[in-house]
Amino acid sequence: MPAHLSVRHTVALLVLLVACSDRSSPGPTGEKTTRVLLTDDPFPFDRVERVDLYVVSVSGSLTADTSATGSFVTMATPNRAIDLLALRNGVTDELGALELPEGIITAVRLTIDTDLSSITLKDGTVLTGSSTPGIAWQSSAGRPVLNALIHEQIDVPDTGGTVVIDFDVGKAFITPQEVDPASTDDGFIFSPVLRAADGTKTGSISGGVRSGGSPVEDASLRLYLGNPASAENTWSVLGTAHSDAAGGFEFSFVTRSAYWAQFPAQASNSYIVAVDPPSGLPAERVLVPNVTVTAAHETALGTIDLP
Repeated sequence: MPAHLSVRHTVALLVLLVACSDRSSPGPTGEKTTRVLLTDDPFPFDRVERVDLYVVSVSGSLTADTSATGSFVTMATPNRAIDLLALRNGVTDELGALELPEGIITAVRLTIDTDLSSITLKDGTVLTGSSTPGIAWQSSAGRPVLNALIHEQIDVPDTGGTVVIDFDVGKAFITPQEVDPASTDDGFIFSPVLRAADGTKTGSISGGVRSGGSPVEDASLRLYLGNPASAENTWSVLGTAHSDAAGGFEFSFVTRSAYWAQFPAQASNSYIVAVDPPSGLPAERVLVPNVTVTAAHETALGTIDLP
């Protein structure tokens, strides 16, 4: 039987926060819908107010040979700018619907329009591909097709499913100083980082950050995969997050640990959460090792105190 594919994109518009509060592993809800979701990861909030990425379309392939003509089908055509910084804690927004045959999605692509995308700083300055300072889109200038990394197969069952597109803002827009420490450029360089996951096979990690008994806002968090006994430079960065005004944070749509355990070289690895205080706060970094994730469940880390 065919499955409907509805595309959901994490545009955290306030009017959709309740209807789209998919915080861990949203699955089918009565209708045979396979939802495609986009969620974001954090960014340097001390400078930036908005990151508006214009999303033209989302497409996917259900064939093993993605190079074949007609192997990709358009799953959604939002054709609008989406403030990625407004998207966090698993909030999602549905973009469209499409009937797909039952099967496995082997590839997911996102088409954007860089000419209609921008970054707005907190002082009101708008950065674009033609402004100074601005955004160096590099080879992605124009209407690039961005391929999502898929860690685990995405099912399209008869009952419908969920496709999550996780756009990591914290890694996709970098400062020129990361490339050249001597640079005085106040703009950003675009290096797209996005993944696609089966939302029915993901979980979430949540908690709170405090220091001296008070909540910490804008603490920078990273989710790693690695062996806690090994050096930190051997860990893989899976995502980023930041704490809100109440100190709360969430890593949403995390691929469950069981997936990684199938690889012998990574069998001893686990999720590790690193918490760094915001600039100006005299506190130290904290690592939370041996974090596990279960599909359709939220792993609550409780309160993390920064010494």
